[in-house]
Order: sequence, then structure tokens, then C-alpha cells
Amino acid sequence: MSNLNNAHKIQLVVTGGTIDSFYDTDKCTTVCHDETAVPDFLAKFAGITEEECELFEVCMKDSREITDEDIQAVSNAIINSNCSRHIVTHGTFTLFDSARKLMAMLPEEHGQTIVFTGAMWPLVGFSPNDAGFNLGSAFVAARLAAPGIYIAFNGKLYLPADLEGLH
Repeated sequence: MSNLNNAHKIQLVVTGGTIDSFYDTDKCTTVCHDETAVPDFLAKFAGITEEECELFEVCMKDSREITDEDIQAVSNAIINSNCSRHIVTHGTFTLFDSARKLMAMLPEEHGQTIVFTGAMWPLVGFSPNDAGFNLGSAFVAARLAAPGIYIAFNGKLYLPADLEGLH
């Protein structure tokens, strides 16, 4: 079910992680927001609106709490989307593992361009941070890369098999 308006639209699949967190001083750690801050950031700082980006929020979890069911929900969101280009925001602890799990779930010739990204510092409330840069890199990769699964992080584009993790 292809839609010409979606030819260049990117699906943003959100799973939480530090990129979508705030620093909780009582817990001395980052905690995921109740809902994603990414679309507001994209609209405000990159001029990327819902006409260019379709949001699908799977969960708001630390990546160490992501389950196989969550990755299946990411897979389902991608398969059921009219978009052929996707960005998955994800925590850095298990980002590469989740990318490999998604690769195993999707058909070999899925024809989708899927770019995982995350950050070491939250997108909102920390400046400067790596979150906006990584998110921007993911958008460039999603727009230009051939179908496949990638990880955009710190100005580099990785394949799921390249690393175990970023920590």
C-alpha cells in the first residue's frame, strides 16, 4: 500500500533510552520521559515536521529492559508502515544486540532502510550533547543508505555485526 506522499517520509520508531531521558537527581541517573521528546526537537531545531516524519512509539525503556517482544513490536511497526525508511531511537547498552535481533526477525530481502541511533546524553536538558548530532546523522543515513540495517553513532555508520555495544 504505497503512498506517493510517503516516498520520502521517514518512520521514527521510539523505544526510549538515554536520548529520550532526563537526569533524575534523586536517583543519580537518567530516566526515560513518559513520552518521546524527539518530534518536538526535530520540529524546533531541524524543521522536520509530521509531514516528513511518522512517529511510532513502541516503549520508553532503558535499553537493558528492552525485551524480544519490544523488538518484535519494532519489526511489526516497520513491516506495517507505508514508509521504506526508518529510524529507531534506542538506548546504547543493547543497541547493537537489538539491531541484530531485528535483522533476524525481518525477511532477508525486506527492502527497508533502518537506522538505529541513541546517545550518551539526553536530547533535552544537556547542552552540548551528542543526541542531536546522532539523530541528524541517522536522518542523513536513512535518506541516503541502501536498504539494510545500520547504526548511526558519533558520525559513523555501523553494521549490526560491527560491535557488541557502545559501553
